[in-house]
Amino acid sequence: MVGDNNDVRYFSALSWQSCFLRMFFDGEYLASGTCFFVFINGDPVLITNRHNFTGRNNFTGKLLSKTCGIPNQAVITLFRSEGEINYFVDLGNEDAEGDRPWIEHPTLGARADVVALPVAEMRNIVHTQHGVDIKNDWYRWDVGSDLSVIGYPFGRIGGPFPIWSKGYIASEPDVDVGGLPVFLIDCKSRPGQSGSPVFAWFRKGDFVEHNGREYQAKKQMNYFCGIYSGRIRSDSDLGIVWKRSTVFELANHAALSGKQHVMNKETVFSVPKLKDLDFNGIIEGGF
Repeated sequence: MVGDNNDVRYFSALSWQSCFLRMFFDGEYLASGTCFFVFINGDPVLITNRHNFTGRNNFTGKLLSKTCGIPNQAVITLFRSEGEINYFVDLGNEDAEGDRPWIEHPTLGARADVVALPVAEMRNIVHTQHGVDIKNDWYRWDVGSDLSVIGYPFGRIGGPFPIWSKGYIASEPDVDVGGLPVFLIDCKSRPGQSGSPVFAWFRKGDFVEHNGREYQAKKQMNYFCGIYSGRIRSDSDLGIVWKRSTVFELANHAALSGKQHVMNKETVFSVPKLKDLDFNGIIEGGF
């Protein structure tokens, strides 16, 4: 809830937790995506898809940008009361693997389309209420359960929040698909939502069965299910979600690495303000 007594507006707490991500090559815009933060030992760790940072399909290696550009810079945009805050990430050189700032999954490595970037220096602008709770794993969601993908389709915002896309679990969530810790979601998601957190929830008053007992939710209870990483085909609504456990393992591994990203102020450049959905056409170019 925001506003004074004469202008009170309500919004979901989950809408604070998805952040807008843009990729550039030497200051030239390539594409947009989504990211979010988790907190490990009190410090924020950025989570997004690996293909957002590499500019390549994580399974085929094919370049994603129509310009064939490979990102060497990324900009994370946060919305705060004072306006937009931009944080710049130097992505390094593709030919120098040791130069890449992100951290990959401890066992899956580059096979996992999810990476982490510890950013302790952002703790003054990214607070715990902006972080996704990845520890809550007490409930098992079944195939067919409703989910929401919260991100920025086509690089657009819902003034100034992300846009919610609804879907449902389309494969057995306890079974890995393709030998990887992912499940499928049936959802009309679009380019730009790669890297979005995926949530399920109980509404106040819902009855919940847990360990053979039935409980009634006293408030809305949100549950992080994983990170969305795009559709299996461009002509399909079936998408890929990397499971919560994979994000949990990666985030903790990143925190233990001792590695921290520090923004290089000498590489900061001017970026345009984000555009609300104007219904007069949209800019393509999301991963």
